[in-house]
Amino acid sequence: MTKESRCAVSGCENRAHAKSYCRKHYGQIWRKGKIYSNEEEQQVTEKPILRDDTDRMRALERELRRAEMMYQNVIGFEGRLKWRREIDEVKKEMVRLGMPLPPVVSSRMVAMEAAP
Repeated sequence: MTKESRCAVSGCENRAHAKSYCRKHYGQIWRKGKIYSNEEEQQVTEKPILRDDTDRMRALERELRRAEMMYQNVIGFEGRLKWRREIDEVKKEMVRLGMPLPPVVSSRMVAMEAAP
């Protein structure tokens, strides 16, 4: 029987996975090119995730416009139901992000306003 090798990092008792490092330390080398100290590792895990929501908001607005357009153009109950669900999901995500919901504009209202 061969003896299981341990991680090459001092103080780590995990079983070696690749290149004499455990999964945790090999992953750190693979992702960042170095092994974190305990202090660095705590800073990485405690750092809040910052993301730019403006791109996500624009994408949601586009999705909502597309879903509303498809809802108006699709014929048949099942097709309209699918797009109604899509509209509802997009609106839920917009509310979750704190975005104001756009006013509901139906094609009938637009046609009535355009008529003399």
